[in-house]
Amino acid sequence: MPNLIMIDFESNSGRVAGGADILTVDAIFCTQDFKILDEFSCTARLRKSRVYEVDSFLVNGLDPYEVDKYSNSNFDLTKKTNDKLISWINKGPCFFVAHNGYGFDYMLFSQHLFVNLFTWQWIFSTGNARQIDSLPVIQNFDFYAPNKIAFELNEKNNFKIFKLGSLAKANGFEIKELHTSRGDIEGMMKLMQLLHKKDHALFRQSLSFTNKTDVLNRIKDTDYFCFPETFFGRTRQFTGSYVCEHPFYNGYHLIFDLKHDVEQMFAEKSLQVLKKTVFSAPKKIRTIKVGKNPFIQDKSFATKFNDEYATLGHDVLKQRADFILKNRKDLTNKIQLIIKEQFEEKTIDQTELVPEQKIFSLEKTQADKTLMDNYVIANTMEEQQKIHKNFKGDLKHLSEMILLDRFDKEAFTTEEYKRIRKGISRRLLSTNKEVFPTISDGFARIDQLREQEKDDKKKLEKVERINSHLEGLAKDHEKYL
Repeated sequence: MPNLIMIDFESNSGRVAGGADILTVDAIFCTQDFKILDEFSCTARLRKSRVYEVDSFLVNGLDPYEVDKYSNSNFDLTKKTNDKLISWINKGPCFFVAHNGYGFDYMLFSQHLFVNLFTWQWIFSTGNARQIDSLPVIQNFDFYAPNKIAFELNEKNNFKIFKLGSLAKANGFEIKELHTSRGDIEGMMKLMQLLHKKDHALFRQSLSFTNKTDVLNRIKDTDYFCFPETFFGRTRQFTGSYVCEHPFYNGYHLIFDLKHDVEQMFAEKSLQVLKKTVFSAPKKIRTIKVGKNPFIQDKSFATKFNDEYATLGHDVLKQRADFILKNRKDLTNKIQLIIKEQFEEKTIDQTELVPEQKIFSLEKTQADKTLMDNYVIANTMEEQQKIHKNFKGDLKHLSEMILLDRFDKEAFTTEEYKRIRKGISRRLLSTNKEVFPTISDGFARIDQLREQEKDDKKKLEKVERINSHLEGLAKDHEKYL
């Protein structure tokens, strides 16, 4: 059976593509019976080209002055982490596990691989590796095996809390160093052990939908099936039939919800009228992302709950599903035409992306990729400098930021260094609304926190320490304007 890799990152911001840098990473490599095979930990200092969001330091408990003392640059942390993860992947099939990994951790590290000039950023879901998010695993586990794990409720007592720290506390193993990468992976591992113990079969089933091809075959080669979705802390099961892949989003597949009368709906010949009925509330077409471990249940589950599907019964559900199977090509053409028309109607965002945001749009030639590979494996500053001179455009900018963070003034002439620092200072001292955190954002947030937390002396001390650090950054950047 595949091994597990529990992984967690703590960063300086929640903006993955607009300023988030990993400051700490921890990972545990273990068997599915949770026998630890290896462990990894790494830290990195703040990048000179970025500034942090104040709340990130307040949440993760890191001190910016201490972070400044970390020896690794962002590039060093990324390379060491990538090398370690690849070494584990090469040992055989493995599942990465992160809490809210789809929402943050996986994209965060892929973004780091991109800005640090690694040619392949998708290590969590290629080769021997597959990615799993423990958050939907727990939500689905609770839905199909209720009352086997404990939960805290929100202030109104009407929603379960699925945050990692709350789950750990409710189940008797409170995380002592919550919101640290080490504390969180230890808590996540204990939570997975609990699921494994409470319902081994369901736990294994939760890990069985990681192969995209298998998932796609499972949902395409059947008349109808069941799948859960969670909204605002509440999970419910849907029953549907496969229609087609989304015309714009690769790996996103459209499923018709069988509680709606598909035959009656598609008897309408006008695409404009059909558009209003099919894409109006309540939702008739749902989406399954085959690369994100969807939980697929047999159609026999359709009538196990006291809901619309049970009222309809299997005869009606099968009739509707058979209509979709028989007319799938025609339905696909109509749905895709409507979606394409909707996309054309949308206002195109003309905001120019900064180089760090171009993970999906930056085009690279084979010559570029060769330079990037050589740059990553280069052992000295001189080797990276030599390769840097051959980069152009956005790749040259990314290389410049790496050299700055690794070697500072030593990597540039005096004129080059002044130019680079001036450009960074202009961005970080901007008083406009930017896609990345600015020093002005930080000071504004501190003013808010001083008022909000005026009765919390301990928290105010942390706020003032961060303020002092930001003032130092501001003075340093002002020198280059």
